[in-house]
Amino acid sequence: MKPRLLISLVTALLVGACAAPITAAPDAKERSRLSSKMVNLSSAVDAYFADLAEAPIDSDADILDNATRHNTHLLATEFEPYLLKVQYQKSYAVLLLCSKDSSRTIMEDAGCSVRLDRQVSRVAPCEFTLLVKQGCQVEGADPQ
Repeated sequence: MKPRLLISLVTALLVGACAAPITAAPDAKERSRLSSKMVNLSSAVDAYFADLAEAPIDSDADILDNATRHNTHLLATEFEPYLLKVQYQKSYAVLLLCSKDSSRTIMEDAGCSVRLDRQVSRVAPCEFTLLVKQGCQVEGADPQ
C-alpha cells in the first residue's frame, strides 16, 4: 500500500507543478530588472532599424540577433521565460514583452524613448498598442 501512496503523491506533485500558472506576472523586483534591460534592448533594435530602408521581413528572433550582434548581452537571459515581439514603425522599433504562452502583455517599449513606455499590471492581450510618431512622440505610453 505504501508504494501506491508514494506514486500517487509524486504524481499529484508533478501535476500540480505543471499546472502552476506560467502566465503569472513578474513581481516588482523582476519587473525592475526587465524594465532596464528592455529599454537597452529596444534602443539597440531602434538603432538597427535606423539603418534600414524598409521594414525587415526577418523573424523577430533574427531581428533581435542582428540588432544585438555588437553586444549579445543586450538579449539578456532574463528574457528567456518570456516572449519578445518586435514591430517596425517607420524606422522606429517597438518591443513587446509577453508571457511565454502569449496570453498576456508584461511591458512595451519604443526604442527611441529614454524610458520604459508601458508597464502592464493588469491582464491584457499580447498586442502592440504604442504608436510612434515623427520625432519619437509615443502615443499610448504610461504617463510620466
